[in-house]
Amino acid sequence: MKRLLRFLIIILLPQVATAHQFEVDGIYYNFIDENSLEVTFYSEAHTMGDYKELQLYSGKVVIPPTVTYEGKTYKVTAIGYKAFASCLITSVTIPSTVTSIGKNAFCQCYKLKKIVIPSSVTSIEPAFSWCKDLTSIKVEKGNPVYDSRDNCNAIIETASNSLIAGCCKTKIPNTVTSIGNSAFSHCHNLSFITIPNSVTEIGDNAFDFCEDLRTVNMSNSVTSIGAGAFENCINLKKLTLPSSLKTIKAVAFSYCYEMEKVTIPKSVTFIGKAAFSPSGLKYIECVDDNPESIEVAKDAFQWQVKANSKLIVPVNAVEKYKSSNQWKDFKNIIEQ
Repeated sequence: MKRLLRFLIIILLPQVATAHQFEVDGIYYNFIDENSLEVTFYSEAHTMGDYKELQLYSGKVVIPPTVTYEGKTYKVTAIGYKAFASCLITSVTIPSTVTSIGKNAFCQCYKLKKIVIPSSVTSIEPAFSWCKDLTSIKVEKGNPVYDSRDNCNAIIETASNSLIAGCCKTKIPNTVTSIGNSAFSHCHNLSFITIPNSVTEIGDNAFDFCEDLRTVNMSNSVTSIGAGAFENCINLKKLTLPSSLKTIKAVAFSYCYEMEKVTIPKSVTFIGKAAFSPSGLKYIECVDDNPESIEVAKDAFQWQVKANSKLIVPVNAVEKYKSSNQWKDFKNIIEQ
């Protein structure tokens, strides 16, 4: 009765991400309900910001399917928010009892090389940012929600055909229709990527902070590039926007300093806030002879680009662009 009362007090208290409730064999846990647990982190390390304590989990980690605590056995069903974040783990074994992986669960696991997602896992939030050494991602066969078709080294949401997590060795299958939010975020060893023609949407922050990314072979079917999709890809140089593209959202190419030229296809109808600001652009080419057909945020391009770069427009369209509220701040508007 005493143990039950203690348990009820614990689960009724407001739960926060920085709390662990007990430890067994070097792994920390929170109660989910009276029968199940989630793996979490050592709370004092995260609340106090002690970097050495953040390295508590290291090397090979094996998560047990069940844990016995104070005489009762609980099932481990979740890996919680930031459970292994910033830890020096090289591998992790996830039991078939786990059904969910929380946000940033493996964020900044610089030494993690591979991960296998059991067929039991049916919920995965963005969890693998900053895993620079991650080269192998595999979902076990039989998973009803996710797959790693064609040995693609990625996690794909089966029903939507959306790639939700990739690594530097990912090869995007030609059955994928979208790149999910933060799918390749902070994937530092990714130098090039081919996006097949099946893909129509690139999600928010999909490739942000991919600092080694230099070349993107983009699908001819992409219609939308999400907010911050290529933000801080500081070495991105080779990229052709497809003629299918309609929307370039806010900060999509912010801090892409190596990209000196961009051609805005006629299909584009919206360019969001700071989409190309700041950048290293020297040439912006607009294919459409009607400048009013594109809604352009006032600060989509920074003032240095407007002052010093060349805006190249169709023949006989210079005066239209000079009088357009969308483009009139460019000082060097020339014909093709």
